[in-house]
Amino acid sequence: MLEIPHEFPFDPRYGYDIEALRTVEGPGTEPQDFDAFWQNLYQETLQVPLNLERKAFPVDLEDWQVEEVYFDTLNNVRVGAWLVTPKHDPVHFLRVLGHGYGGREGCNVEEYIANTAHLFPVAPGFHISASEDLPLNDAGKHVIHGIDSKDTYIFRECAASLWSAASVLIELYPEQAESLHYRGWSYGGGMGAIMLPWDKRYVCAELGQPSFGHHPIRLGCQCVGSGESVRLYSKEHPEIIDSVLPYFDAATHATKITQPVLWVVCAFDPAVPPPGQHAVANACTSEKQIFEMEVGHYGEVDYPGRDENGLACYHTSIDFFNRYVMGVGTSN
Repeated sequence: MLEIPHEFPFDPRYGYDIEALRTVEGPGTEPQDFDAFWQNLYQETLQVPLNLERKAFPVDLEDWQVEEVYFDTLNNVRVGAWLVTPKHDPVHFLRVLGHGYGGREGCNVEEYIANTAHLFPVAPGFHISASEDLPLNDAGKHVIHGIDSKDTYIFRECAASLWSAASVLIELYPEQAESLHYRGWSYGGGMGAIMLPWDKRYVCAELGQPSFGHHPIRLGCQCVGSGESVRLYSKEHPEIIDSVLPYFDAATHATKITQPVLWVVCAFDPAVPPPGQHAVANACTSEKQIFEMEVGHYGEVDYPGRDENGLACYHTSIDFFNRYVMGVGTSN
């Protein structure tokens, strides 16, 4: 096990070596109405008119057109996103890209794939999805917004925004609907695990360093990520542990996933405790691949094999895309 230098007042491995992480299971129990709760939210979301609005975005790229788009989701929450499409080539693939819990202020050119329409939605409460009713660009406050009830928790709208994002791309490119896929890491990985089981329009997903996994473990893990706000809040409001959090456990949702998934999980992570990440990936019983990284959410810290590990992850991601998306998209 590599020694990673750090100054955190806790162990970012949380006492787990890789063998132990590979055996972490999900919580094992779920609310009796778990499936009904989420199926109803999904159907409610599909009934909300998108009211799609598109605006030119002032960026000059030789091969790509960028637009700022807005659409409605569950409870008529307005979501902003960037739509990036090829200027000169046909669209064969559809891709929704989640983001981390810092939100996003633009779209990342490094994410672009040829012949692909990319949608970069922003979670409700962040940047161009700001709302007077929600904390602005504050993950610590956002993650506990409405958390006193499963019927008011902001994660409902967050998951729904990714279902509505799918609807946007399918409305714009109906002939490519069977190539729709999702990529999200950290917050985007955990939220992807939560939303994916209920929306079969997504044919596959890449979920990296997934958050929100196995709350019973997470609540015992001090960290520097959003989970710390939930951990501290639950100490003052222990009733949410049984009444709310089980509905929003990414590891429980992962047991419902039927699409192929590439999971990227870490062994050392001060922001998203590794046992939670692995619980999500391990709980998934669909066709899957698990790629193990050494370190997550720790800047540019150097360690033996870091570059090789990152490059291998990149090639694994490309291979996964080629296997599960490219053949479908190019057949249209």
